[in-house]
Amino acid sequence: MTATAGGLLLLCIVILFFLHLLWRLGTSRSGSALACFAAAYLILVALLRQQVDTALVSPLLLPFVYAYAWLGVTAVMWAAAHMRVDGRVLSFPGQDRRLAALLCSQLALHIGVLGLSPWLSLQPRAIYLLAPPLTIVVSYLAYRLQLLAMRRQPVCGTSWVSWGALCLMIPLLMTWLKDWAVPLLLHMT
Repeated sequence: MTATAGGLLLLCIVILFFLHLLWRLGTSRSGSALACFAAAYLILVALLRQQVDTALVSPLLLPFVYAYAWLGVTAVMWAAAHMRVDGRVLSFPGQDRRLAALLCSQLALHIGVLGLSPWLSLQPRAIYLLAPPLTIVVSYLAYRLQLLAMRRQPVCGTSWVSWGALCLMIPLLMTWLKDWAVPLLLHMT
């Protein structure tokens, strides 16, 4: 991203998403979610330090750009601690619905992108890695849809059907957006 008005707008999308997820984690008052978030940062820094050969500071800063990756690692750890699997529902007993929707949608994003990318010519994975603002927009939309589905449940949880549909919809949406949104993003910067 360059220092144009469009580039600054895209940077604002990344910053606002990161601030929103910090706010959501803070207002949930979930110590386990905050611990998972801190541990996920350390995991990402360790992984990036092994892969990135550029500057010494880039492994420390890249998780802030790829906040959805940070949140995805957090979601895996948090779901392992709190998810209860039933025949019809994925439930999170005793957890805040909004936090559960955020982390459940991130889990769907990552499972969908990793699972369907080979059948979609790796296009969702390319968007995931090369267009953080676009991935953030899709991620936030997934969060809102997951929250809508969770509010219809009597317990803090989501049905397998809605969560599975989200896992399938996210990579398909990213592939569809690639055709018109990526050229628009490139033109803006």
